[in-house]
Amino acid sequence: MGSIAIVGLELDESGELDAAAVERLRDADFVVVVSGAHAAAQFVADLDIDASTYGDLGLPAEASAGMIVQALLGLAEKGDVVLVSGGYPFVREGVISGLLTSAGGGVDVFPIASPYQVLLLALDVDLTADVDLVDAGTLLSAAFRRDTHLIVTGVRNSVVARAVGMRLLEFYAPDHTVVTAEWLDGGGFDLRLMDVEALSRVEQVLRNTAIYVSPSRIATPEGFDELVRIIAVLRGPDGCPWDQEQTHESLGKHLIEEAYEALAAIDANDSTELADELGDVLLQVMLHSQIAAEEDRFTIDDVISGLIAKMRRRHPHIFGNVRVEDSAQVMRNWDAIKRVEKSRESALAGVAPTLPALMYAQKISRRAASAGFDWEDIDGVWAKVHEEIDEIKSAQPGSAEVADEVGDLLFSVVNVARKLGVDAEDALRRMCSRFERRFEDMEHSAAAGGVNFHDLELGEMEGLWQQAKNKESADSGT
Repeated sequence: MGSIAIVGLELDESGELDAAAVERLRDADFVVVVSGAHAAAQFVADLDIDASTYGDLGLPAEASAGMIVQALLGLAEKGDVVLVSGGYPFVREGVISGLLTSAGGGVDVFPIASPYQVLLLALDVDLTADVDLVDAGTLLSAAFRRDTHLIVTGVRNSVVARAVGMRLLEFYAPDHTVVTAEWLDGGGFDLRLMDVEALSRVEQVLRNTAIYVSPSRIATPEGFDELVRIIAVLRGPDGCPWDQEQTHESLGKHLIEEAYEALAAIDANDSTELADELGDVLLQVMLHSQIAAEEDRFTIDDVISGLIAKMRRRHPHIFGNVRVEDSAQVMRNWDAIKRVEKSRESALAGVAPTLPALMYAQKISRRAASAGFDWEDIDGVWAKVHEEIDEIKSAQPGSAEVADEVGDLLFSVVNVARKLGVDAEDALRRMCSRFERRFEDMEHSAAAGGVNFHDLELGEMEGLWQQAKNKESADSGT
C-alpha cells in the first residue's frame, strides 16, 4: 500500500511553493488534480509533472468526499499518491477525515505552519465551536470541558504521548477518537487516527506532535428511549412536584380523558391534533409504567414484551397455521384465546364495567353472541325493540320500572346496531356531533334574521332545523 499526501499550493513570501511539497510531488507515482482547468493542474504542468484529473479516475467534477476517498485508496494500492489543491484547506470537506478512517497508514499534508492549523481546518472542525489549546505539560491541572475541541501541543515523545492518553482516559471513553499531527522532517505533518486507549499505550516516538481530541457530546437519545428517560426524571428526586405526587388511582381519570380527546381528533379528521393526543395517551402509559417500576412491580419493557407476546398468540392466522375466512372469525378466535389466557369460565368475564355504558353494552352483547346466544336474524331483534317500546309505554313515568324498560330498549337497539354491522358508540357520537352543528346553525340563522332564538315558536325552530339539515346535506353532496 502506497502513501497518501495532500499538497496545497500555498506559496511563501517569495512566491515559491514549499520545497518539501515539491519534492513530494516529484516522488509520487500518481498526482491527482480536480480538473485540467484547475489552477493546480497548470502549476503541476509547469513542474513537468504528469497529473490525472477526477475525470481520468472516473469521478465527476463535483464528486462527493466518499467517492474521492475511494478513488485515492484505489490508486494507493499501486503506489504513492498526492492529491493537489489550489490552496488551504486543500480539499472538499470530509476527504481527509475519510482517508484517516479508511487508510491503513497516515495522511501527510503540505505545507502548513502549525499542527493545529491542519487539525482545525483539514479535519472538518466547526470553527464556531469552542477550542481549548493545552500544552501537554499542563494537561494534568487543566480544567476539562468534553464538549469542546481539545488540542494538546508539546507532545515531544512517546512517554509524553502515553501520559496524555492516560489523562484523557479519565474523561473520555477508551474508543473515543483522537488524531495525531506529527511534524515531518523538512515540513508538513503526518496525520494519524487512533483512539484514546491506543494513545495511552503508544510505542512510536512522536516528535513535536499535537493531538486533536474531538468533542465528547453525549447525544440526546432519540425516540422511545428519550421518552423513558424524561418520565424517570420527572418522577425523580429533583423532578416535577405534580408528577411525583401521581398514583395509579389519581391518573385513572386522565387516561380516560386523553383517550376521548384522541377520539375527538379522529372524528374531526385532524391528523396534527390526533398525533398530539396520541402522545398524551402514551404519556399516561409511561407514567403508570414508571410508577410500577418504582414499586418493583413491572416496567415499560414488561408492558411491551407482554403486548408482543399477546399479539402473536391472538393472531394464530398470521403467526401460526390457523386459517380464517373473515374478520368475524378472527374476533371469535380472539375471544376464545382470551378466555383460555384469562382462565375465565364465563364468556362475559373480563369486560370492564367502568366502560361507557353504550360501549359496555356492545361488548357483552358481542361476547354473548360469540357464545351462541343470539337471534337468528335481525327480525328477531326488531321484534324485541318493539316489545320494549310497548313495555315502556305501559310503565309509570318516573318509576324504577320505566328506567329498567328504557335500559332494555337501549340494549335492544345496541343489538340492532351489531346485527347491522354498526358501532353504536360511534354512531351515537357522530349523531351528537351532527346535532350540535345543526343547533348552532339554527342559532346563527335566527341571529342573522334579528331574532332571539329563545323567542321563536317551536314550529319556527323546526323550520330552522330542517334548513340546517338541508344545508348540511348540500355541503356534503348527499
